Amino acid sequence: MQHRTTPNCSPGCGPDGCCSEKLREEISREGGRVTREREILLHFICEYKGHFTPENLQKKMAARKVEMALTTIYRNLPALLKAGIIRRTTLFEDQGKSAAVYEHVWGRPHHDHLVCQNCGKRVEFQYPALEVLQEAAAREHGFALVSHHLELIGLCPDCQQTADSAGKGKESDS
Repeated sequence: MQHRTTPNCSPGCGPDGCCSEKLREEISREGGRVTREREILLHFICEYKGHFTPENLQKKMAARKVEMALTTIYRNLPALLKAGIIRRTTLFEDQGKSAAVYEHVWGRPHHDHLVCQNCGKRVEFQYPALEVLQEAAAREHGFALVSHHLELIGLCPDCQQTADSAGKGKESDS
C-alpha cells in the first residue's frame, strides 16, 4: 500500500499509510469519532521515538506547551490499541510501581523485544528464522496465527556487570 500523505500525517507515519487515516477508519467503523484530543495524542505518539508510558507522553507534550490530562491520555489509548496503531508491551516495575509500556507499530516492521528485568531497557530485534518457528508451532497446534509479540526477559550487559561486581564484592567480604 502506498503511503497516502494527508495534512494530518505525522513525521512518524509509516509506509502503510497515515496513522490519522487508519484511526479515522477504525473509529468510524465502531460508530465513534476522532476528537481533537485523539488527533493531538496521535501526533505525539507518531513522533515518539521508542517505547513510552502515558506519563512519558504527557511530559513530552508539556515540554511543547501542549496540556493534556493523564486521564485523557489513558482514556484514549484503548481506541489506538484497537486500531492497531500502538501496542502494549511488558509491564515493568519502577520504584515499586507497575506501568504499562506502549509503542507505535502501525506501518512499522514487525519486531520482537529483549527486556531487562532490572532496568527496563528494551532492545528490538528481528530474526526471520524465529518467525518461521513460531508460525510452525501455531500450525502444529491447529492455530491460525493472526499476530504475536515475543518478549525475552533477562539482564542487559550493564546490569549483568553490576550484578557480577556486587557478587565479587560480597565474596571478598567473606
